[in-house]
Amino acid sequence: MVLDLDEAFAKLANPRMSAGLMILHSLLNDLKGKPVEPREVRETVDQLLKKRNVSKQSITNAARRLEEASIIDRMENKYVVNYGYLVSLLLNTMLEMNNRILDLEEDVHSLKSTK
Repeated sequence: MVLDLDEAFAKLANPRMSAGLMILHSLLNDLKGKPVEPREVRETVDQLLKKRNVSKQSITNAARRLEEASIIDRMENKYVVNYGYLVSLLLNTMLEMNNRILDLEEDVHSLKSTK
């Protein structure tokens, strides 16, 4: 199983896979969570914090920022997580981090070889 994951990630990291990544992103685009009322969100946040100190305005402001980042949508006064966008965002971040690590490894190797 781990080998399959490594192989799949290597294929996604391949520069020739840009069209494949666009297909994947477009397929993930419609993946959404269930609608949740702001009241339920506030209750959950209050439970996580174990006290009631998060105002409705704070929840609304945070939700607005998440909506601006396309991480959630607000539909009919309910919040919906954009799981597809979030997965795409994480995948792109992982691919970018992988490229940076490979570049760093090359730099370290070249530094070692010059000594």
